[in-house]
Amino acid sequence: MKITFHKKIAAYFGYEFTRISNSAYQNQNLHTLELLNRHDIDLVIDVGANMGQFAIELRNLGYNKKIISFEPLIECYKYLKTIADDKWHIENYALGDSNSTEVINVSSKTVFSSILKTNEFGKSNFSDSIKVIDTQTITIKRLDDVIRELVDDLADKKIFLKLDTQGYDSHVILGAKNTLTHTHLLQTELSCKSIYENTPPFYEVLKQLSTSGFNITGIFPLSRDKKSMELLEFDCLLVRAAN
Repeated sequence: MKITFHKKIAAYFGYEFTRISNSAYQNQNLHTLELLNRHDIDLVIDVGANMGQFAIELRNLGYNKKIISFEPLIECYKYLKTIADDKWHIENYALGDSNSTEVINVSSKTVFSSILKTNEFGKSNFSDSIKVIDTQTITIKRLDDVIRELVDDLADKKIFLKLDTQGYDSHVILGAKNTLTHTHLLQTELSCKSIYENTPPFYEVLKQLSTSGFNITGIFPLSRDKKSMELLEFDCLLVRAAN
């Protein structure tokens, strides 16, 4: 196979050129952008917004339609309010399978904060990053109970539901059964080797989503065991199966 000069230069510096058409299957951002465009998504529900990383990336990709973000940590919520644009709405509570209050464990790196307790494996792999430095009492609501208050024309919307709740995604799904019928795309963070207590294995959540009519389009690794290189967590993108 002939290797062109520009490819040799890229390889020397540790890079590789790939075709854009192939990158949509290999690069998570390009994969997401392709799905947004193909399905003409006009509402993103961002569950577990943290500091707005996901929504900001969507804006950078060119998505300029409505986003609703849910973030229970008060510090993160206040920050989100300062950066949100006029099509980006922020709610200060968590989503789950019941309407209740819970205590959330606030980690030194807030992206690891969870309603669930960190297990010993999580502590050993993420050390200071996952260390609990505070707790907050938060409100939890079911998405099915609040969505119509936030979206007037729900039946006409094409929804992308993104979940990143540190082991709690399956609870959110249980509280969103009706909303799922309007959902075209879904992203969830799944565990192969859990770092939180009582986190269901990935195959149980995928079975749950398959039963709800979703098929996988992409799997993108997030973290690995430092010693064995085993995959710990991955983002999974799914699309509603065609009729």
